[in-house]
Amino acid sequence: MLGPQGAGKGTQAKRISAEYGIPHIATGDMLRTAITAGTELGRQVEPIVNAGKLVSDELMIELIRERLAQADTEPGFILDGFPRTTRQAEALDEMFSDIGRTFSVVFALQIPDEVAFERLRRRAQLEGRADDTDEAIQRRLENYHRETEPLSEYYRTRGHLVPIRGDRSENEVFADIQQALEQVPV
Repeated sequence: MLGPQGAGKGTQAKRISAEYGIPHIATGDMLRTAITAGTELGRQVEPIVNAGKLVSDELMIELIRERLAQADTEPGFILDGFPRTTRQAEALDEMFSDIGRTFSVVFALQIPDEVAFERLRRRAQLEGRADDTDEAIQRRLENYHRETEPLSEYYRTRGHLVPIRGDRSENEVFADIQQALEQVPV
């Protein structure tokens, strides 16, 4: 699941998880849980996350490798927040090759920056998220355009990309996702 912060990746990933009975693997949630729990990982990444910066590729790759090794991912899974860089995408391809796994579809939720900014600002107010300051939001959007947006082309050339307009209602977006998933060979 690709898209800028605020595009609805988490919302749609949770719906896919519930509808299809596969785990929703959200790296942001995993990092926030580690921060709240005060783990070594949490202490390491807290200043990075709060500043709106990206956690290192190596750390994220290891986090995902450990999670995908768990048995509940066997029937499938949805990644939310990973990969975020070309290096992570290449490492994911390599990891899949090593463990004999593959994936079928990459959804790219597309929304204008101003919509993303307003959604994130609203989320900050509703949830009291310390990492959703205006400056951090702006930095995240800049990071997305520089680091993550090129992944759309990476996956398009491999035949995995399904672009979805994310600036519509949650149900309209999910209907497009379901339609695309029905076309995926099992």
